[in-house]
Amino acid sequence: MKCETAIKSAAKAAVALAIAATFSMASAAASTQVVQLPATAPLPASGAKAKVNPLAAPRSAATARALTASETAQQALDAAAPRAFGSFGIPYTSNRVALGAGVSVAPGNAPNFLSLTYPYRPSGKLFFNIGSASTFCSATVIRRGLVLTAAHCMQDFGGRNTFFSNFTFRPAHYGPVGSTLAQQQPYGAWTASALVVPATWSNGTDPGCGAARANDIAILAMRPVNGRFIGDVVGRIKVATGLYSFVSSPRTGNLQTAAVTALGYPGLIDNGSIMQRSDGPTHVLRPCGSANATLNLAQGSNFTGGSSGGPWIVNFGVGTGVRTGGAVPGSQPEMQIVGVTSWGASDPNRPKDNFSSVFGRNSVFPNAAYGSFGPGNIGALLNSICARRPAGSAQTYAQLGYCS
Repeated sequence: MKCETAIKSAAKAAVALAIAATFSMASAAASTQVVQLPATAPLPASGAKAKVNPLAAPRSAATARALTASETAQQALDAAAPRAFGSFGIPYTSNRVALGAGVSVAPGNAPNFLSLTYPYRPSGKLFFNIGSASTFCSATVIRRGLVLTAAHCMQDFGGRNTFFSNFTFRPAHYGPVGSTLAQQQPYGAWTASALVVPATWSNGTDPGCGAARANDIAILAMRPVNGRFIGDVVGRIKVATGLYSFVSSPRTGNLQTAAVTALGYPGLIDNGSIMQRSDGPTHVLRPCGSANATLNLAQGSNFTGGSSGGPWIVNFGVGTGVRTGGAVPGSQPEMQIVGVTSWGASDPNRPKDNFSSVFGRNSVFPNAAYGSFGPGNIGALLNSICARRPAGSAQTYAQLGYCS
């Protein structure tokens, strides 16, 4: 998979920013890199190209099996007619997060009305520069002042102290041709003051193979606008670790499985201008083969570049109906983010899957708790950025209220 934008060598040096990096060592193996970002004007809401994970998709028995004779015979048809299941046979649905034609809502027929509602509106489009080129990923608000996305939307794998720049987040962005500024940024444009990525991502040693990595995860701290935090404006969605809401059963081939909703802005659907939603079962697997311990989540999906960093959510919705007759909810019924889009095949018209790093403990982040922020990679990233002080402040991000 090739990035649709190129980093120019001269711009690379400029993007190095005056980086202040700290390493939060909860154990000898677990570290994160926190980067302070300069104040910048918001990037324009149009003209950006989708960011594609430039790492190659793994080639293993886990991700590419031999086709049967009947499947080979169907390949020509498959290329012309999309199939609503991935190469693992995982079915999915995929639709715009927008009202259909003729659907009327107050105040009027607003096509972006649905994306303005919770729990869609904490997700949005993350704009940034790679050199001088404008690019985008997807992201979601998870704390009052924090946004979750993918590490490859912050820098290339092994990029060390070279990061992309001018991060601008627009929750519930809706930007097709003819859209108004109020639709493109219904809740404003928010710029980042700091980011955190796993140090193993920065130095190119994160476990895995090709694009399948254990910790393709990043968090951004967003500057308040008019004295308000972004999470107070659009709401936020909690993040879960430890395969929350996944179950293993003989009926699913003894695979850890959950029903997952993914949101994002894939560049090959509506040119990445409208939020999309994909739903279907998600499995846990080893994309680098049985000899490699790296785990990823896999789901059928036609999402492509631009959807990177978008949330994978279990129990999506704002609540369940009133139960009667002794019915009770399941043991893990809360809406939680369990992953973010990391990589997938670039062709949306062939049987296709998307993948996410697993949130929780692994060989890089083995601790059961990092400060007060829980276990594994997510806990470590939160703990690191929340312990930092913004430039010129005597208080940490946590003390200033970003992390609640």
